Amino acid sequence: MSEDTLRFRLEFELKPNVFFKQIFKMDDGKEVNPPEGIGNINPIELIEDLLKISTALTEICPFAAKVFGDPAPGKIYGGLYSEDQCWYRCKLKKMITNEKCLMTYVDYGNSETLKKSCIVELLEDMQYPGLASRFRLWGLRIPHNQDVTPFDQGRSFLASLVNDKIIRVNHRDTAQDGAFLVDAQSDALDVGQEVMEKGFAEKCRTTSAHSNEGIKSNVVPLISGRNAEGFQGFGSGSQRMKITLDLRNDRLGNEPKGRVDTIEYDRDLRLDHGNTLVCSLERQISGQCRPGKKLNMVKMQHDQKLLEDQNEKLRVKNSKYLQNCNLLQGQIKQQQHELKKIEEKLKQHQETELKLADELKHAVETKIKSLTNKVEKLRRVRCEFNENHFGDDLSEAVKVITEACLYMLHSMKKLEDTWNEYNCAQETLQACNSMDDVHILIDKRNEVRSSLYAAADEFISEVEKLPIEDRVNVLKSLASSLDAAYGPYEVEHNSNEMFDQFFEWRDNKLQEFNNIKHRTDSSLQLLSEWFRKTMKFFDLNSSASLTSTEVINDVDAVLDQAEQDVCKELEISTSQKDDADIKIICSAFNKAMQMIIKEQDLLLVIQNKYEASIQFKEQVGQWLNSYPSVEDLLSIKRSVKNLKAQLRWKLVEKNNLEDLGSYDQVKVQEMKEEICRLRDDIYEEICREQREYERLGDIVQNWFPELPLLYPEAAIRTYMQSAGLLTDSLERDLFDPEPMKELSSKRPLVCSEIKSQKILLKGYSVDTATEAQMIERAAQYHRAWSVLKEESGLLPILYLFACKSEPVTYVMVPFYPGWCLKTVQAIKPLIPEELCKVMQGVAVGLQTLHNSNIIHGALHPHNIFAVNRERGVVGDFDFTKTVDQRNIASWMIADKLELVAPEVRNGQPAVLASDVFAYGCLLLWLNFPKNNLKTNSDGTPDVSELSIDPKMLSLVSRMICFNPDDRLRVDQLLEEDDFLKLKKPDIIQEETKAPAPDEIIMNNVFTDETKSDLLGGDST
Repeated sequence: MSEDTLRFRLEFELKPNVFFKQIFKMDDGKEVNPPEGIGNINPIELIEDLLKISTALTEICPFAAKVFGDPAPGKIYGGLYSEDQCWYRCKLKKMITNEKCLMTYVDYGNSETLKKSCIVELLEDMQYPGLASRFRLWGLRIPHNQDVTPFDQGRSFLASLVNDKIIRVNHRDTAQDGAFLVDAQSDALDVGQEVMEKGFAEKCRTTSAHSNEGIKSNVVPLISGRNAEGFQGFGSGSQRMKITLDLRNDRLGNEPKGRVDTIEYDRDLRLDHGNTLVCSLERQISGQCRPGKKLNMVKMQHDQKLLEDQNEKLRVKNSKYLQNCNLLQGQIKQQQHELKKIEEKLKQHQETELKLADELKHAVETKIKSLTNKVEKLRRVRCEFNENHFGDDLSEAVKVITEACLYMLHSMKKLEDTWNEYNCAQETLQACNSMDDVHILIDKRNEVRSSLYAAADEFISEVEKLPIEDRVNVLKSLASSLDAAYGPYEVEHNSNEMFDQFFEWRDNKLQEFNNIKHRTDSSLQLLSEWFRKTMKFFDLNSSASLTSTEVINDVDAVLDQAEQDVCKELEISTSQKDDADIKIICSAFNKAMQMIIKEQDLLLVIQNKYEASIQFKEQVGQWLNSYPSVEDLLSIKRSVKNLKAQLRWKLVEKNNLEDLGSYDQVKVQEMKEEICRLRDDIYEEICREQREYERLGDIVQNWFPELPLLYPEAAIRTYMQSAGLLTDSLERDLFDPEPMKELSSKRPLVCSEIKSQKILLKGYSVDTATEAQMIERAAQYHRAWSVLKEESGLLPILYLFACKSEPVTYVMVPFYPGWCLKTVQAIKPLIPEELCKVMQGVAVGLQTLHNSNIIHGALHPHNIFAVNRERGVVGDFDFTKTVDQRNIASWMIADKLELVAPEVRNGQPAVLASDVFAYGCLLLWLNFPKNNLKTNSDGTPDVSELSIDPKMLSLVSRMICFNPDDRLRVDQLLEEDDFLKLKKPDIIQEETKAPAPDEIIMNNVFTDETKSDLLGGDST
């Protein structure tokens, strides 16, 4: 440290109870910047100065401007002390944050952190030095070798000597930085001597800031500590000083703001007599510090209490002043607001007065102009007046509906009764199995049919006389126009009186409107007459003898009446209907729409029956005098039988010729070509037989249900029960079979070719019950395919036929070698565009089956065909097995991914959603063939680790979820925007190496018995 002296500082802090706080602080001389204007201060003068400053700050600071930006270091501000919420002068010591500052109270010496909102600007008359003084122990210094710890201990020891104690100081000199050099005594202890004895300081020679000449040693008693209740001597002296202080406090409390400059003047006057007052205080303190110390402390507390009461009175008085000021400000604002209202009203009255004066100048012009504007508007309203305002269009529609309405035709009633009787006769005939009764039923049916024919002819004649088409168009136009005018109708149970109520309301409204319209015309006519009289009167060349009284008489009444009538008509023409009017119109509209729809339905029934009657006459007319024959069918059967005999004979000749050791190759080749031709001829005849069966089946179904009973040799019933699939004209020997053992090792599976078309014959071992079930399931499958045929997405069944030598039934289907989805993916996987087309076709195939409530149950890679890599086809299934038997996990698999739905695996019956689950798994397998898809505990595939588009992930998740009720239906799947837009991960973009031919063959070979069942029964 550069200066080896101990210094301590006396700080004053004004509190609600008015006491002084003295702090002695050791510090390095260069670390503290002394305040300016420090001199020999008298304690009594300090009290008065502080009271004046406090009073002035109490009046100034609440209304002063908040500090803007950072406080200036050399400027004095007003600060709100946190403990007593009173204002004191302060100066910036340092910035803590942007909103907090460390401020020093210049009149007391203590510091605290304040927010900027607690700091206000002070005027120039408050910018004078602080009243706090600094004192330093005289003749002492800090040893040169003292480190920080003894220095801090010395400061703590010095604080313990002076805190909360009465200190006597003897002014010895003034230091160069302005601090007073003093000797200090606390009770009977010499503070400097105690510090020196403890080793915290040592004696030194002190050099004053000026010569010691003229400086007196004044002993001033000071009170140190926050707990001192008063200044020693202020209660034990004369009562006059106390009264003087009270009077001064009252005077300071009543002084106006801005008079702080008087503080400096009074202080200078008191400094002239400071020595005398100090000596008096010294004598008082010396007397009180002796035996009567406790008594003096009590008196001092009493005096301090008086000072507190005086300060409280000042604070209460100041609070009242503030309340009165706020009240006056509020009253002023209220008066200003009321004055502003009065000024606005006055301005409005003035404007109204000016307007009235102007109107009086142009009264005639204003009145005529107002009337002409309304007449012009009325003319436009009459031209554009919507006649529908009173439901004119609805009225016309009701007339059209009620006056030209078509009702049930008499001939149509007769036709319906006869048609029902005819249908009953046909059903009875269809259910007949007795040859004895069939002819009686046929005669009865023919009689009813003749009656029906006559009724249909009568109905057709009556309908052709009616304007059905015109009436349909009229009703359609009416419904469209009414719907556009009145909106959608609501079904109401209104009586026919609703139309009467509507017409009554409309007549009343029209009469009222016409009366108003007539009065308007009359008023305007009177006004026109007045104008003509006026023109004649002002025409000086006119010979008409009119007086001014005749011209001007009642002109105001004429104008007022005309304007009143015009306004009334405008009001009626442009006003909206009330709730009662709207209710009447809506009820009439709803009733009209109900009648229109009812008549439209009747007309539609008439049209349908008319078309059915026309068709009935055309189709039945040819059978009125004739009867269908099955001779063509039997002839075809005989032809097929003959061709089959020729084929067998040629096969025997060829075999005998080949058995010879040497034979003519040319002749054998000719025989093979002839055999091939015979096979084609047989197949062509079978196709003719199929077409004839279709014709006879249509006749049986619509007109002659007795044909199967009358001609059992034609086997028409068998054809119809099998949906046209089962035929007895086909035999396995008629084909040139090529065994397909690589596809199935258990069941007969052969490939052949007919008319350049590859076919596959799949044999199923059946008994009588199994054969019937197989035919029924195949017929259901074929009927589903027949709806869309080639667009159905299903593999068609060509024929069913039984083997005559063994209990085997064959299913004949088209053969697509190499287009099995498993084979295609193994050789050359489908690209995304091809995959999209193929799987869309598969989805269409499933939809075709599901629309007929058929569950496939065997959807796996071996039973799906990617024909030409652009068309997906769903293969048939084993018709001898139920859906649960087909849905076996051993073959329902794609590589390692199981396709069996969780509900089937848990023993529940398969549902339509089970096919959707298999379809979703196939989608995952096709798009992620190299991923070993894991299965969750509930049996669903785990897709959490797949790189898949979020939208597509959501779609697939709804197909493979656990609960079948939550899965998408196939029709919903086809409507999805994101359907089949799977984004392939990077690992799938690698080209798949094409396997060698041997590997291709192995893809179709199933050495395992379970897999043999797959292709032998469910795939081609």
